Amino acid sequence: MEKEYMEILEILTDKLTLSAILEMLERICHKRAENLRNHWQDETSAKLWEKAAKQIEQINVDV
Repeated sequence: MEKEYMEILEILTDKLTLSAILEMLERICHKRAENLRNHWQDETSAKLWEKAAKQIEQINVDV
């Protein structure tokens, strides 16, 4: 199964840019954090997803 996901990511990377994929991942992390806060009242997990989003935001790629 992991190989299949790797192939999907490779295809996406070929079609988009690494920067675009990282930006999408950042947005997904923010949305997940918001969902955890609003629907599950899980602030602890939400903070972890926000932290992940911020870490992704700090990655600079010139590829």
